[in-house]
Amino acid sequence: MAGFSRGVAAAFCLLLAGCVAGGKMPDAPANVITGDVIEVTALDAPAPAAAKPAAGPAAAPVPAAQETAAQEAVVQETVAQEVAAEAAPPAPEAAPPVPEVQKSAAQLACEKRKGVWSKTAAGLHGCVSFTKDSGKRCTRSGQCESQCLARSGTCAPYAPLFGCNEVLDDMGRRMTQCLQ
Repeated sequence: MAGFSRGVAAAFCLLLAGCVAGGKMPDAPANVITGDVIEVTALDAPAPAAAKPAAGPAAAPVPAAQETAAQEAVVQETVAQEVAAEAAPPAPEAAPPVPEVQKSAAQLACEKRKGVWSKTAAGLHGCVSFTKDSGKRCTRSGQCESQCLARSGTCAPYAPLFGCNEVLDDMGRRMTQCLQ
């Protein structure tokens, strides 16, 4: 089996060597439809020079290396200009002025007491104030500025507590309080 693999590999190498034909390009193939010869050029060959106007009686020939370098510089400059044009963001449009929001008397009063005007669970707005005794240990609601939270046994961080919360009442009994 190993001999067969080596034989296939050797045949493949010979076939590949025949395609390359010593590194030379074969004669140009003919177009099957028109019968014309297809022009084939190598990728690293310099581009054909454009017709230049005569600059006098005896113009000195430009070396191919300098001509190629000049063409590459022109191509690089063109590409750089195209990339810069694509990368440049469009000019920003002037944004319409944002109208100043009118605040209600209740909202102004809330902000004056250092509260936060916020949306409640029912979609309405209300004033939420932060408590001074937030996190303090408690056993009943009377010990807190707001409510005594039953799960943690601490005073609530803000008032009022929207939604449903387990709290301790004034007698220390556990109850569920729901506020929308």
